[in-house]
Amino acid sequence: MHLNYLPIRFTSEVFNGGVLSFEGSLKELSAKESALSLKLRELRKQHGSTHVFHPMGNAIACIGLRPEVPLIGQERQFDILKDFQLANALARSALFRFFASARNYTVIGFRPVTLLLEKYNLSSARKDVFGIFPEYTFDVRPLAPHEGDITSGVLVGFGIRYIFLKTAAALYAEGTPLTGLYVVQIRHDGEVDTPLERKYLGRVEQVRDQLVILSDSDVEEFPLGSCYPEGSPTNIEAVGKALLGDHYAAFSRTLLEQTFDILGAEHQVRRLNDLGTWLEAKSPIGCCAGLSMIIHKKPHHCLRGTDAGYSHTFNTPSCVLRPGGSITVPWPVDKQIDLHGPYDAESFPDKRVKIAVVCPEEFVGEVGQFLRQLKEGVNSADDSAPFRKGFVRKYHLNACDFIFHEVKRTIGSLEDAYRVASLEALKEKPNLALAIIREQHRNLPDAENPYYTTKARLMAQGVPVQLLKIETVRRSNIEYILNNVSLAMYAKLGGIPWTLTPNPDLAHEIIVGIGSARLTDSRRGAGERVIGITTVFSGDGQYLLANNTNEVSAEQYLEALIRSLQETVSELRSRFGWKPKDRVRLIFHQSFKKYKDLEAEAVKTFAASLTDFDVQYAFVHVSDSHNWMLFEPSAQGVKFGKPMKGKMVPQRGQCVPLGPNTALLTLSGPYQVKTALQGCPHPILVSIHEDSTFRSLDYLTRQVFNLSFMSWRGFNPSTLPVSISYSNMIVDLLGHLRNVKNWNPEILATALKERRWFL
Repeated sequence: MHLNYLPIRFTSEVFNGGVLSFEGSLKELSAKESALSLKLRELRKQHGSTHVFHPMGNAIACIGLRPEVPLIGQERQFDILKDFQLANALARSALFRFFASARNYTVIGFRPVTLLLEKYNLSSARKDVFGIFPEYTFDVRPLAPHEGDITSGVLVGFGIRYIFLKTAAALYAEGTPLTGLYVVQIRHDGEVDTPLERKYLGRVEQVRDQLVILSDSDVEEFPLGSCYPEGSPTNIEAVGKALLGDHYAAFSRTLLEQTFDILGAEHQVRRLNDLGTWLEAKSPIGCCAGLSMIIHKKPHHCLRGTDAGYSHTFNTPSCVLRPGGSITVPWPVDKQIDLHGPYDAESFPDKRVKIAVVCPEEFVGEVGQFLRQLKEGVNSADDSAPFRKGFVRKYHLNACDFIFHEVKRTIGSLEDAYRVASLEALKEKPNLALAIIREQHRNLPDAENPYYTTKARLMAQGVPVQLLKIETVRRSNIEYILNNVSLAMYAKLGGIPWTLTPNPDLAHEIIVGIGSARLTDSRRGAGERVIGITTVFSGDGQYLLANNTNEVSAEQYLEALIRSLQETVSELRSRFGWKPKDRVRLIFHQSFKKYKDLEAEAVKTFAASLTDFDVQYAFVHVSDSHNWMLFEPSAQGVKFGKPMKGKMVPQRGQCVPLGPNTALLTLSGPYQVKTALQGCPHPILVSIHEDSTFRSLDYLTRQVFNLSFMSWRGFNPSTLPVSISYSNMIVDLLGHLRNVKNWNPEILATALKERRWFL
């Protein structure tokens, strides 16, 4: 297994330059940016052709590119290890100059250095309109072993950039509707001045007198001939259908195949090897006066081990099907539940379940057949076939009664029909509601979409809702659908299907997933409101409860989140009988990039307030928005009909530390790749915040891996830990439910607080 990382070697251990030091007041923020940033910009504008400037705390390093250029600042000698961040910045700047001097590429970004291969437009039609270009990115990153010297390398990424080559005016003249599309303008204030670098402008409301009238924009109108549709897949589809008509389907299929030729694992591996060979031949590449770098052609190979740059495999966790662990079974857990029943089979409170079915009258017959199979199981002579027992026997229930409430279109609007049926269903006081909708309903506005209005109406009375599309009911592989639906239903009823083997540590361990719902219709964040969401799990992965803040401004979010955390832990303290001086370990998982540091500050402030306990805490950021990749050249993939899928994709559970506080973890392997043309999945990046007091990287990364086996939405392991995926589900639903008339989110903090209503 190897990284998309080409090691580099500097030709000297030291290099010279100057330092400009400033007083602390220089770092104070002005209205828009710090004085340090202003000084950096000024220096780069005046001397950017002869020097590289890099911030270092309260100082700016000024490094001359050639021996004859004048010294700026106080002379100092730098070390490539002690000052590795500066050395890496010089290497990145060298790559930028190297590629900018070549004629075969268009450089459109500096950090990372980003190239477009303009000669290789992948568009199979209308190359004058659609610019679909391969994109290469280059950054210089360290690998930081726990023991030993820091090493550096070039992190290489491959992607595709969508760019419209004709202006909105030209497309409008050809009959392309622009209303509703987002548009951009050429960026003249970026790191690189090129017409291919664009910045957001706004949403087109109408076209009038050669102007686009915009919403969600800093300007009300803009010249039609000076803007372009945003290079997004949505706009590619909209403009493609308008220009290509019946030929769009063939265009789209070809684009999918060409995209795989760039993003498929085996294609990335080949390009990485070719690029490494070429860059090594071009080495050494000058970084500054007295310092060059040599790029090695072979990507970094991850040997077996636990240090930075090495790889090890996490074993699949065992699952517990009885309190106390008297029945502990290996994964997969589905067949084990068939044999033993769920974790709480002996303590589930209401063994006779009443389920209200809100169903359009025209679907009652086929839905009735579906529900009979859901209740009794799918007959099969194959012992390995899923869902042979049915919902009642699999989950050790006494009975499950389905009561139909028909949605009659003669009543009025679609929303009125679902409202009447839902209110009738509530009269039965069901434990759960099952609502049937059409696929096309999902595209309706939230306020009239039965997917959300039915959920809101029934959940307002404390009844969790399972939504099913009629198209899903009609699918052929019904036993797998029934199996997953029954699991989610049991969890929504308050059941516990399985847990993980508990940690034998004496600490009370609680895992808190933190999510943030940004409530705004603006791409610019205008009028933004925020809801903080916390999902809480015990150390064995068992879902305990969820909490959320009120809608607040971004400025009030920190205070609201701290208050929510205090409420959550107060409830857990009472429930589990924590005693003074007990060791309590709080592990916070978060993936929302914008508020990462703000939420870490909330955790730090909150943990400091828990003076009654011996508190350890870790703030763990889980992200898939990064450029690191892992490849396994020896992996043959798995069969997917006639072709293979997932070739050169590593298996799940591979862990590669990048330093003492960060590690890569694969949660998508060849079996999780959905089609033969899907690109290589990203590993997730697990990072421990520097202010954490519990910083066991392997323990925390393994915990993230184990929690990917705890999603009760289906029996396959998840591509995210439940601490993140559950928060994401809540974020998504809350963002839509707030648009439904009379929706009151307070019900989530009362009757549904401990229920998995969002599955």
